[in-house]
Amino acid sequence: MQNLPFETMGLAGDDVQTLEDTYALLKEKFNVGLPCDVKLPMHEFDIFTNNKDVKVAEILAISHPANNCYMAFLRVHIYYNSVRAGGEIVDYYKYQVWGFIKSKKDYGRILIRRETFADKIAGLIHPVELEFKDDKAFNHKYYVVTNDAEKALTALSWNFRNAIMDITNESMMIETAGNMLLIGNNGWMDKDQTIYLAEIVSKIASVS
Repeated sequence: MQNLPFETMGLAGDDVQTLEDTYALLKEKFNVGLPCDVKLPMHEFDIFTNNKDVKVAEILAISHPANNCYMAFLRVHIYYNSVRAGGEIVDYYKYQVWGFIKSKKDYGRILIRRETFADKIAGLIHPVELEFKDDKAFNHKYYVVTNDAEKALTALSWNFRNAIMDITNESMMIETAGNMLLIGNNGWMDKDQTIYLAEIVSKIASVS
């Protein structure tokens, strides 16, 4: 077992191995900066509103120091009474990985995710989605809401939108809070998906 900068207490053996493999592959493919004194203000992002038993275990700077982009390893506490096990307490931990960027721009509050059929129907009744007049392909693929349309239209440049259009994982979401952009999904840590996420974060950071 390599010397990991992560807490492994309460993780299943397979999850510890995944954590080791993920960390090793990140160091192999990216210039990883550690320790990292950058903080992820989770309370500022609506994505984490319903995740009460989550804390940031470690933050790695990637493509360091050229880009202000980072990978946040979140330690999720899972605790409940199992009906199948006769009321036995289930108590363990798992990891999620989210990418985030500290940009020079102020994006305000924006949420970007894949558009669903329900979004299209709701938009016909009560349109709230931000539309880009010069980018029908992006409008068709993504659902965008913001509290400041003018700021968002300025910040989400053509190059920024093109970088997002290249994302193939349909569960990926992007949320902004001021000058910080959060990118990821609610899936558990996976080695290949973490590398893919790091590539996305690096690409978006280069145009943000």
